[in-house]
Amino acid sequence: MPHNRSQRTRPVSQTESSGTHELAAESLARSRVKKLWQLGDLFHNFSRFPRRGDRPKVDRLARILTNGLVAPASCDDGSVRSDLNIVVIGAPVPYDSLVFLHRFGQKSGIYLSSRPGHFTVLVEPSVPVLTPQDMGTNWMIACMDEVYVRDRIAPEYLSGLVVDPTDVDGVLKDFLPKLGALGVPVYLMDSTVIWPSA
Repeated sequence: MPHNRSQRTRPVSQTESSGTHELAAESLARSRVKKLWQLGDLFHNFSRFPRRGDRPKVDRLARILTNGLVAPASCDDGSVRSDLNIVVIGAPVPYDSLVFLHRFGQKSGIYLSSRPGHFTVLVEPSVPVLTPQDMGTNWMIACMDEVYVRDRIAPEYLSGLVVDPTDVDGVLKDFLPKLGALGVPVYLMDSTVIWPSA
């Protein structure tokens, strides 16, 4: 242990530690910023709150940032059930055991929209996916660019969040610490980066 007071390591205050953590989080998010809607990009659309009255009133954005994307069969409380009511019988893989994603391609523009309360979460393109061809001959295809992941996609594989301009303030107020911890940049649909700031 050094005897000279000037050689001792100065304790780091909680404020300094917090500031260092915020800088690291912002640096991670900044390293992940990219131009959106490139061929092969993976994304998932959802509304923040269920629109159907028979669904649990949960904040889906909060759940996704905490638990990742979860297939309905992997969610005991039913909170991730879709607003759509699709029943498929005879499929080789149960529909509710999959997380549905879009893989951006030439026809994906029809699945991109910006409206209040509607979000798009981006997923690391390196995540292995199943294609409709992998699902067998009796598979029902609902979207032209859909791909699937079994059970769940952990939050650390989320690579961006796309929000409507009207939702920016609320999302940053409610979720900036969580977005920072995950290193998830926030964008508008036109690729404008909202967080981290330039």
